[in-house]
Amino acid sequence: MLAAADLVCWAKLICFAHVPSLARCEIAAFRYRVLHVAARFTRSARQMRLKIDRTWRWAAQIAAGFHRLRAAFA
Repeated sequence: MLAAADLVCWAKLICFAHVPSLARCEIAAFRYRVLHVAARFTRSARQMRLKIDRTWRWAAQIAAGFHRLRAAFA
């Protein structure tokens, strides 16, 4: 349980530091907004893509956070 909380905290710090509404929200709200999003990872031409439903309220912030996460570990 503590490892999961640590991973969520690191995700907030790395991915959503520039989005205060996601970086400072409670764990239940973060789980609903980010972790339960209807999305798919797809691979084509050696690229990995994250496809998020455009109607999701935090879709742009999640996509930007995913890019920051990839850049942090590249």
